[in-house]
Amino acid sequence: MINDTMFSTEEPDQLIQLPGIGVGVDSKPAFELSDYAKYLFDIIVWTVLCGCIGVMGIVTNIINLIVFVRQGIWTESVTASLAGLAVSDLCCDIVMFFHSVNYAILMYPPSNIPWDPLSVMYIASGWSRIMFTRVTCWITAYVALERCMCVVLPFKWFIFQVKQLFTASRSMVVIVTIFVFTFASYFPIFYTQRLENVFDPATNVTKLRMVFKANRVEVEVIATNINDIILPTISMSIAIICTQLTIARLNASSKWRKKNANSGYVSSEPGTDFKANPKSTVKRQGNSDETKQRTVTSGIKTSSKETKVVKMVTFICTIFIICNLPCVILFYLKAFVPGFVNTGRYNNLYFSMFALDFMLETINSSINIVVYYKMSTKYNQEFRTLFGIKDKI
Repeated sequence: MINDTMFSTEEPDQLIQLPGIGVGVDSKPAFELSDYAKYLFDIIVWTVLCGCIGVMGIVTNIINLIVFVRQGIWTESVTASLAGLAVSDLCCDIVMFFHSVNYAILMYPPSNIPWDPLSVMYIASGWSRIMFTRVTCWITAYVALERCMCVVLPFKWFIFQVKQLFTASRSMVVIVTIFVFTFASYFPIFYTQRLENVFDPATNVTKLRMVFKANRVEVEVIATNINDIILPTISMSIAIICTQLTIARLNASSKWRKKNANSGYVSSEPGTDFKANPKSTVKRQGNSDETKQRTVTSGIKTSSKETKVVKMVTFICTIFIICNLPCVILFYLKAFVPGFVNTGRYNNLYFSMFALDFMLETINSSINIVVYYKMSTKYNQEFRTLFGIKDKI
């Protein structure tokens, strides 16, 4: 997302240099930002907002990891998955803060630093930030799929118990696989664009700069189409579809509970019904019609604890979709709208929109702690124990 001509030793025609930003001086087309507007936007979003939100996210995700470890990440599948999500979010926030610091240096670069800020920002924080965001995308999609299957499918699906398919150990294997697969998919980009110490005869100084391999352009085109369009579209689609199905099933479950509450029956654990009786509570097991009813409705009945977990995961996925969907849209615009690239007519709008997208993704990686604290009783209790907060009497 950085103008390649900035790394060239030749000055391109009609190119001026704002603090760290290469922009054209020709007349701006409609809807394009002015150079000064973009300059102010960069200072506010890249350096101030993204940096502050990144620091907040580093703190909150460290807290999340500590709480999940104290809960026991090997005990429940959802805890293991959310711990993996906290790791990827933590990496996103660390890299985002590093990106903001580099951007501030880039706008007013000291003359004696032993590295080129733009090169370091492009490789160490730019591509790395996108890579960890893709990890977050797939982990969120997996969490959404896991909860969706547990809610939508019958409790016994074919010969398997649905919950037995998603164990903590299997979820950990899935999380590690997502990390490894994503790192491998971005390896060609890091191989063809790398940081090396380069001697500059003009200044007689050796600095850490980015160097390109001969096939860099071809590799980047293929890798970005796969990593930034195809795979994010798949993961986002999984998250959207599973979240919608889960919400629909929760609504159906709520209607079922209200209907059976009026008839004198309430639901306890999944697949178990109790009849409300003023004198006694009798478990209904012998009646074949009631057994049939339990079988039909077992896919939508959940315990109170399970419902809270499902609602929490659904809320997390909804926040993820809102904050990450713009990124997928921007990459489609980059692929199909002429001039919406870093060297095109809309280069200022291009950089500013991606800055806003990075900020939204950083928000998504930083605010899950609020959802956990408000919607998870177990997390709330462990959080209060960790910080010595006493319950209100």
